[in-house]
Amino acid sequence: MRTVRLLCGLLAAAGLAGTAADADARGYLGARAEELPPLRIGIGEDGYGMEPKEYRLETGRGYVLTVRSTGLVECELVMREFLDNVWIRQLQAGEVEFRVPTVSAIGLDDEGEFSLTFVPIRPGRYEWACEGLEHQGLVGTFVVE
Repeated sequence: MRTVRLLCGLLAAAGLAGTAADADARGYLGARAEELPPLRIGIGEDGYGMEPKEYRLETGRGYVLTVRSTGLVECELVMREFLDNVWIRQLQAGEVEFRVPTVSAIGLDDEGEFSLTFVPIRPGRYEWACEGLEHQGLVGTFVVE
């Protein structure tokens, strides 16, 4: 059985505050969310593989990211800076939907998957990793334009 733990953080208004001059949304919020290639964690013989390592996104455009874990390694998927700069439309694990304003990390202890539907709202380069396993190469980047 898989265990998906959500560590919810508080959304700081100052973290998302900006001016009209900062806004440069290229996408359209009302459009259907685009499916991204799934993020696969724990692949390879030793379980320390992960792919893809980079996602390229546009502000104002909806995306669905499915994260799949083989369960070969426990992964505390930390992507706080990225998640602080997206609008979370939906977080789903199996038949359960979580309606939270923000998430700081997602724990993948066993084999399983979850999907995150979101809209990037601020351009930037955002690193993410399986906490404590960065030296094994379990890291990646979201590039938001």
